[in-house]
Amino acid sequence: MILPEIKAADLLTADQKLVAMMAELRSMPLDFTPIYTYTPDDSLVKAEAAPWIRVTPIPGDKSLASDDERAFEYPRVQVDFWLREENMDRLAEIQEQIYQTLKAGGFYRYYQDRYTDPDLDGCLMVTANFEGFLERKD
Repeated sequence: MILPEIKAADLLTADQKLVAMMAELRSMPLDFTPIYTYTPDDSLVKAEAAPWIRVTPIPGDKSLASDDERAFEYPRVQVDFWLREENMDRLAEIQEQIYQTLKAGGFYRYYQDRYTDPDLDGCLMVTANFEGFLERKD
């Protein structure tokens, strides 16, 4: 079984449209796709490297049982991305691409927000929570 944050990050990394969109907006060229399942090193946490994405698990253990066994699970992940304020006109496009990609992979958004990141001048932090669906077959 794959961890939900790894599955979501793999889905986003495989989305070439999203990866190209992010690369087009980034003022600092990178030789890798900046989609993380952890907080990246401080050398990459700067406005020039934005946009980048972080996918992390949301604590909890929501499930449905049948005959005292877990039949269905609902893994949750939080997807954050940072965007330079000068690229605000592309925010909805990136959000929609992330939404469509994760929806196609079985994750459904139930929360979203955005705000100026107090730790990173000139950047917005955009956050969304997604819930997946997993049928257990063991």
